[in-house]
Amino acid sequence: MKRFLFLFLFLLAGLGAFAQNQTNPVPNAPAKVVPKKKAPKQDGFIFHEATAVDTVVPYAKVDTADIVYTKRVWREIDLRDRGNEILASPKINLVGIIYDAVNNGELDLYASDDESFKGQPISANKGNDPKATKSSTADTAFLGVNPGTNEVNRANNEFFTASFTTIRIKEDWILDIKRGIFEPRIIGIAPVRIDVKTAVDNNGNPVTDPATNAVRADTVKSVAGWIYFDDLREVLVKHKIANNQNDNSGINFDDVFVRRLFYSNVTKISNSADNRIEDVLFNPKERLLESERIKKAMADFEQGLWEY
Repeated sequence: MKRFLFLFLFLLAGLGAFAQNQTNPVPNAPAKVVPKKKAPKQDGFIFHEATAVDTVVPYAKVDTADIVYTKRVWREIDLRDRGNEILASPKINLVGIIYDAVNNGELDLYASDDESFKGQPISANKGNDPKATKSSTADTAFLGVNPGTNEVNRANNEFFTASFTTIRIKEDWILDIKRGIFEPRIIGIAPVRIDVKTAVDNNGNPVTDPATNAVRADTVKSVAGWIYFDDLREVLVKHKIANNQNDNSGINFDDVFVRRLFYSNVTKISNSADNRIEDVLFNPKERLLESERIKKAMADFEQGLWEY
């Protein structure tokens, strides 16, 4: 019995020593090297992560019964205007953002004559051609064909800046009597592409100017298509503008439109004859003056709503 108890204590002591050696290794034994995890490199101190700021702030709810006045207005934003340079920066271009979204299937593109969004999006109409690519509609509408090479133009900010100088806007100005506010609500946006086409005669030969012997070319404006603004907001809110004053201002492209941080000219207001300003006035200076007159009339209308 004593022999059995002695053997049991001996085994128990051996197991204790083994466990201690596993917990406290021999001092002379080499330490196990754990590879250090490398953090991803950050290019500066602006971390473009998805935050609550990148979420669309919904409009205030408006009941139809509370709208006592509505006026539809069409505008054009000249991207060459110095006040609109944030929309067509070489770093980030509004048209490039729209093109990428249409190309990736995030946005529906409607036909150039479908500003009421009644028809089917042309970006969804691929036809019966099995070879039709996902980007074919966006390429045709936004890029066009280079007349010199007969190839589709390259989609980069340099091309978008040179070929897209105008953005058309259709919006409604509404007077909400419940909230006591007269405000605009943008309905649709349409980028306008400028194409230079060579003038040809009846035989298809280029027409030259007798005085300079240079080939005559015509500048043609074509609407790439209409984008429903409420859908576009989900894309614009994810892209920050290039701000000259502060690289981390946090202002996104949705803020530019909702907060009216752009300059524009009125080209049409709703009227019984459905005339545009250019249908009535042919002098560019007179059109500009009429645009300013309409802006002032709307401001005076809002000012005249209140009594002091």
